[in-house]
Amino acid sequence: MRIGLQIVIVLLSFAYIVAAIGYVLLVQLNKVDTLTEETEKLIKNSPQIIYLDIFIFIVMTGSLIFFVIRFITNPVRKLRDAADKIVRGDLNVKISPKGTDEVRDLAISFKSMVNALRKGEELQSAAAAKYKNFYDRTPGLYRTVSLDGIIADCNKSYAERLGYTVEEVIGTHYNKYTAPKDVQALTHSFETWKMTGIFKNIEIWLRTKDGSTFPTLFTVNNLYDEKGNVIGCTAIIKDISEIYETRNKLEKDAIMKLQFTEIKNMEKLKDEFASMMTHELKTPLAPIMGHCEMLKEPALLGNLNQIQLDSIDKIHQNALRLERLIGDVMLAQRLEVGQMNFDKQKFEVTKLMNEAYNDYSQVMKENQIKFVNSTQENLSLWSDKNRVRQVIDNLIQNAIDFTSKNDGMIEIGARSEDSKIVFYIKDNGIGIPKDAQFNMFKKFYQVDASHRRKHSGTGLGLVICKGIIEGLGGEIKFESESGKSTIFYFSIPVEVFWKN
Repeated sequence: MRIGLQIVIVLLSFAYIVAAIGYVLLVQLNKVDTLTEETEKLIKNSPQIIYLDIFIFIVMTGSLIFFVIRFITNPVRKLRDAADKIVRGDLNVKISPKGTDEVRDLAISFKSMVNALRKGEELQSAAAAKYKNFYDRTPGLYRTVSLDGIIADCNKSYAERLGYTVEEVIGTHYNKYTAPKDVQALTHSFETWKMTGIFKNIEIWLRTKDGSTFPTLFTVNNLYDEKGNVIGCTAIIKDISEIYETRNKLEKDAIMKLQFTEIKNMEKLKDEFASMMTHELKTPLAPIMGHCEMLKEPALLGNLNQIQLDSIDKIHQNALRLERLIGDVMLAQRLEVGQMNFDKQKFEVTKLMNEAYNDYSQVMKENQIKFVNSTQENLSLWSDKNRVRQVIDNLIQNAIDFTSKNDGMIEIGARSEDSKIVFYIKDNGIGIPKDAQFNMFKKFYQVDASHRRKHSGTGLGLVICKGIIEGLGGEIKFESESGKSTIFYFSIPVEVFWKN
């Protein structure tokens, strides 16, 4: 294209030169006084030469103009039109690299610029799509609010947590989703944000579609226009319901721990008071029983008639009973605080069961209760003999109290079972109601707690039995059918105490 332009310029220059030479010749010839025949002939033909030069000049000038329009002006106009489209955002414009070298270089530069803009737009679109995808799919609660408080956008998590769809939320005021107690607080914080641009870690309760509320933590990111002015904000809302539940649980646990400590202190004070009172109650019993013994002796304090002796005997029996009751309270107290000492020794279980049978045979005979000892094995045990006998006595006495006279039956026995000795006391008495069986080993519990009950006691007997057996490393349980029978079992391991 550069060679064509050079040819046109050369031809046009030649035409100018020819025209100039012809003009100069004509002027010189007109100045000569005498002309030859050839000169006159040349002058006569000069107009044709001039016309030819003019024609050549016009053709060359037209060619130059056509060339300028074809190869310079049109490509520049097309580049201008393409630039207008680019300004309007049309990056799909086609740019043809035609024209002069300069125009072609300019077109190539335009094309590179368009490609760069197109690539930038693609990157921007990808970034926007990525942000939108993150905004919509994040599990956090997001909402975008304009300066007038209208929600311009929100993500799915926000709408669903509040019980709405995204379409229902967009275009509404943010206070529609604020718990009534926090409407004023959020409004104040929003107005403060518009003046300061700061809105961070504000605790606000939101309200769902069904009216329930939950706690959240607000943090706001500002939105700006091209001039840097704030036009809205995107709120990042964190649901802190689990934190609240954990905090409430910790507070409740702390309160319960404090209450438990207070209860333990009260229990300790109660135990100390009970220990002191039982000791104080037991102290005057010694002289009472001592004087009863002396009054029974005729030679000590004088002779008493039979009525007086019977009265002294009743006083003495009730004093002994009171002493046993106080002893039970003190024993239960020591078992509860772990202050019971056990005297472990090897003893014959079979002999112990025979002794218990012999000791209670007369009582059973007086109450017309059949009494059976079913122990058949020769058994021995390393344990506290006196405490084991205390448990057996307590359970036998309970069986006597709750077994009918004349047709009653009580069976005791011991057997070896799985490296332990199992003791049992069985009766065919009134049994224990099912609704009372869960409370039988509780302190002071009585199946019949009314003042008209037939059977006396403190309700500590089974508690003492349980404490002793567990202190010896064993366990105690019972089976009962109301109106028919009751059988108590307690077992004590054999080997563990040999090792001790």
